[in-house]
Amino acid sequence: MYTIITSPSLDPKQNVSGISSVTQFIIQNNKRVNYIHFELGKKDNERGGIYRIEPILKCLFLWWKTLSKYPQAIIHYNFPLSKASILRDPLFIGIARIRKCKMVIHLHGGDFLTAPRIPFYLNVLLKKVFALPVPFIVLSELEKKFVQERFDCADINVLPNCIDLKDAEDFDREPNAHNTLTIGYLGRIAETKGMDYLLDACIQMKKKGIPFLLKIAGKEEVKDKYIPAFQKELGDHFIYEGVVFGETKNKFLKSLDVFVLPSFFEGLPISLIECMSFGVVPITTPVGSIKEIINDGNNGLFINIKDSQSIIKQFDRLERDRMLLSKLSVHSKEYIIRTFNSKIYIDKLNKIYAKTCNLQC
Repeated sequence: MYTIITSPSLDPKQNVSGISSVTQFIIQNNKRVNYIHFELGKKDNERGGIYRIEPILKCLFLWWKTLSKYPQAIIHYNFPLSKASILRDPLFIGIARIRKCKMVIHLHGGDFLTAPRIPFYLNVLLKKVFALPVPFIVLSELEKKFVQERFDCADINVLPNCIDLKDAEDFDREPNAHNTLTIGYLGRIAETKGMDYLLDACIQMKKKGIPFLLKIAGKEEVKDKYIPAFQKELGDHFIYEGVVFGETKNKFLKSLDVFVLPSFFEGLPISLIECMSFGVVPITTPVGSIKEIINDGNNGLFINIKDSQSIIKQFDRLERDRMLLSKLSVHSKEYIIRTFNSKIYIDKLNKIYAKTCNLQC
């Protein structure tokens, strides 16, 4: 069986993307399916806005050719509910429907998945997509509830993101009873990830004499918007690791005590699952599907959105209470190892593919 799966570049040097990580995981672990990766989405060094019009038009032509070459293939369409994707992706989905392709649409968070209000023109496009007679994949029961209530969508399948856990299972973390705690952030470095509030919190902690080391790994959405400021304000309290992947990423994760994610919105971040699998304690906003896996005070700690003080409060709590740090570390790893099983994930995905064939053949 051929399956055409869409995502941005799978090369982490060119693109830091949770969707790319999920796609890479699926391709590597689902040996029953012959995947054809269709690259859709800009690379990190490419400009957005009107500069995307020409690349998208070229991509639409290539999309038509690819569907013509593999007319019997299932389309696994990864669809984040961001403004750019909502404006772009219905064109590609529409072409697949015109060609009567079998298709499953996989949602990946975005600010308009759980936003209280969606602009009228975006809502029209989303209603057309969710009216399609195809299976949809969401990342949690919470997302399923939102989609059902907002778009009256019937065929919704819950499939939380998954990762390869072998390296994490082999790693034994030593409790940090006395040394300075290392805080980490992994992912896209952008305003919506709460970078302004993280920086403000760290500046205040430095002034108050709270010991810490902050490590950030990832790519800036806007070059030099944040990293120079972190370097200037925090000095030797800060290390920028650049883009990490493979063994470099594992080494980075092993070096952390705490993972901070002050995002304004999320789906189910791969970076969160990866950090927790190595026993890194998450301090995160309870947005998107994060509430489905974090039990506040048991395997992580919640902070408020756009609130530097809550970041300081929760980190200082862990700095002072190393027993709590150790408990949360153990519980976070245990939860991920117990819950995120790659074989179960792939079996569920293949059942959705089978249902796609039965519905649309």
